[in-house]
Order: sequence, then C-alpha cells, then structure tokens
Amino acid sequence: MAAAKPLSVFEVYDRFQNGKKVREEIWDYSTIPENAAAFKEKYKLRFGKNVIPEDKDIKNRLFNAGVEMLVETGFFNPDIGRVMYITESEIFEGLKRSTKRLRLGTGREEVICGRRHGNSSVRPVIQGGPTGTPVSEDVFVPMMQAYAQESMIDTLASGVMATIEGHPATANTPWEIKATLAEIRSIKEGMIRAGRPGMGIKGPDTPLSAAGRLISGSGSGTGLARNDLHLCSQLNELKMDMMGLNVIAGWASDGDTVMVEQMPMFGGYCGGIEETAICSVATTLASAALFDADIHLDGTINMSLGITTAREALQIAAHVAAAMDANTDMLLANQYYTAAGPCTEMCLFEVAAQAICDTASGRELISGTASAKGIARDKTTPLEAKMMAESSAAAAGMKVTEVNHILDIIIPMYSEGFPQPPKGKRFQDCYDLRTVTPSEEYLGIYDKTILSLKEIGLDIRY
Repeated sequence: MAAAKPLSVFEVYDRFQNGKKVREEIWDYSTIPENAAAFKEKYKLRFGKNVIPEDKDIKNRLFNAGVEMLVETGFFNPDIGRVMYITESEIFEGLKRSTKRLRLGTGREEVICGRRHGNSSVRPVIQGGPTGTPVSEDVFVPMMQAYAQESMIDTLASGVMATIEGHPATANTPWEIKATLAEIRSIKEGMIRAGRPGMGIKGPDTPLSAAGRLISGSGSGTGLARNDLHLCSQLNELKMDMMGLNVIAGWASDGDTVMVEQMPMFGGYCGGIEETAICSVATTLASAALFDADIHLDGTINMSLGITTAREALQIAAHVAAAMDANTDMLLANQYYTAAGPCTEMCLFEVAAQAICDTASGRELISGTASAKGIARDKTTPLEAKMMAESSAAAAGMKVTEVNHILDIIIPMYSEGFPQPPKGKRFQDCYDLRTVTPSEEYLGIYDKTILSLKEIGLDIRY
C-alpha cells in the first residue's frame, strides 16, 4: 500500500509510544545480530576482496537487505523500551523527500553540497576540524583559525571544549550551556581571524544533553545559523533516544539544517562485515525516513581498534555509500578517526586511504580528522584535514578499479602500526600559536607523505 505521506519526527515519537515492548539486551544480543545474519544469507552477500564494490548487483542486494532490515526489525527507543515500525512504502516516501542540495555557509564562503553520482570528478565538500576531539580552552580559537586558513577546507567541524573557565562542561549543568556557547563563539572568532567569517559549521560537540544542543540552534540567537549543520546522533544499533528526538524536533521546527550521524560498530552487536553493512544501510535510511535529516554522516568503527581507517571499516563504509548512492538521492558524509597522532606519516597515510575511499564510493562530504582516535586532548591539526582534501581531489573521477588498487597498497603501509601506533604531537607542538603556522618538522613529514602517495599512483597536484 502506498504511504499516505512522509513521517515526521513527531509521528515517529507517537509510534514509539505505541510500539512493542522489548528489553534492550534482547534487542542488542538477539534481534539485531539474528536479523542481520538472516538478511546476509537471504541476499547472498559476500563482499570479497575489493574495498569499494565494483559490481552493481552487490550494491543493489545490499540496499535491498538494508531496506528489509529496517522494515522487519524496526527502530528501538531505549528510554521507553519500545520498538516502532515503518513500512517499505514509507521508507521510499521519505527518500523522495530527502534533501538533494544544501547551502552551507554564507557570502563568499558559501558552498553547495549536492549529489555527486558515483565517483564524480567534483570532489566532496571538505569539512575540517577537531571532529569531536577534546580541545583546551586556550588553543580553541587559534586551532579553528588554523583550520579556516586552509584554502581547500570548505566548512568547519567543531571539537569538544574540554573546560570552560577551568570548569568541566558537565551535562545538565549551567557550565555545559556556557561551554556550548563558548565553543560556537570560538569557532566564529577563528573564522574571523582567518578572514573567512562566512564558513559553515558542524556542531555543537561540547553538550551531552538536549538542553545543551537546543541552545545551539538558530532560534537561540547566539548559536549556529540555519544553514550550519546541527549534529544529532543515533545510538548503536538501530536506536534513537528521547534526547535525539527532542533536538531534531526543535531544529526541524525552526528550519535548521540537520545532520544525523551513526557510527556502526564492526565487531559489535551486528557481527561481521556484511552484517554491519546491512545495519548501516538501515540506519542511513532511517535518517531520511524517520529523523528529518538533510544529510547522513557515518563512519564505521572497528571496535577492537577504535578507528575508521582499518580495512574492514573502510570496506563497510564504501559498500554502504555505494549502495545508497546507486539507489537513492540522499546526501552522504563520513568522518575520520585515525590510530596514529599528528605529525606522523602513519596518520597521514590513514587519512589519505579513507579520503580516496569515501570519494570513490560516492560521498558528498567528508569531515575530519579526529587523530589519535579522537580521545587525546589537542591531538588534531589542520594538516590532516589538508591531506584529506588533497587526496580526495586527486581521487575524484578516477576509476574505482584504480582506487581499489591504490588502497591495496596504502592500507598495509599503515596497518602494521596498529598494535602500537605513534602517539604524535599536540596542536600547540605542531603549530606556532603566535603566527598560527605549522612547524617545519610537520611540513617535512607532510611533503614526504605526498611524494610517497604520488609514487603509488595518486596524482596529487601539489
């Protein structure tokens, strides 16, 4: 039966309220893995050796498996312990509504994030920034200035303000609200210092509560602009809590641009590579059909390593993006978590591998980098984002077979370092805070990495 209309986040809430009661442990340890495994067998999904799929049939089978996974499994709300369901026709009605073109930023810094259709010769929008990494108060502004100064960076991704006036930004306290607003002001000040005041922003990252996130909306008058990316996260796997529903309801009602992220976990509840990809397609579809997202951001995490750059994580992300790209008009993004820290060749090789993978599999926006797994304070710099941009530009328009060949060379160049990745250096050790310029040491490492990438066939115009 045809869908009456696309679902709104308010109707999704009502369906949760009237949904089937399920215990969360049953959902996590039984429903998700059993259904994912069943659809893997039904659709005969075996990814093989290619990181990026070259066969149209496997893209279609993965997409169909994801649709059925969402329909048959539904979506779980852990706050009320209930499952809501959506029909296949409602999924496709939501996809028809999906945003095809976004304007990010204003004035001369405005960029258009539009459909790329496969590995277009037009590179994705480059979003540079700490990407959820904790950042010290005293370096937040110069760090954001340094990102804004990079000519190939189109928009900015925020980080977590570690403290505010020396106080931790604890959730559901006044300090969280103050830190959230200070985070946004610091980003804007960094853009102004770089002479690019109109750049778009993705955030906020500091708040952990609905109140903290809602105060960042355009309606607050002191937060993000309507065409900044207001970030909300799904939970793992196929879950959305009340905080997520509430902030989406507020932002969507105010006309803000909504980015919904979901980080599928390889080695978690889903199971193997193909099962994780099926769940990731389902959650991507849910962003458009259930949660009013203008763009969906994911980034498969290898749970044992805590990174997005492991081969399995790249293969899952590439297959999901290619499957969605071949069957929908959704705008897709990815974000970067490397094992190695800044000022190391390993970190730059990790970034390059994921950038060419995301570009060739059809994504419209790439966001990074959270170096050193995104957990060490100040361990992120703009040179990683610059490598992301340079590598993406070089890969745009290449044949997927050529990109797969390059990936087969690059991935072993850094993956042998996973057991003990180099910790790297902090931003303030890699950059002169007075001139806001990178150190000669890091520039030398960067140049050496570029030459290595050119030697293996990545034509970086540098």
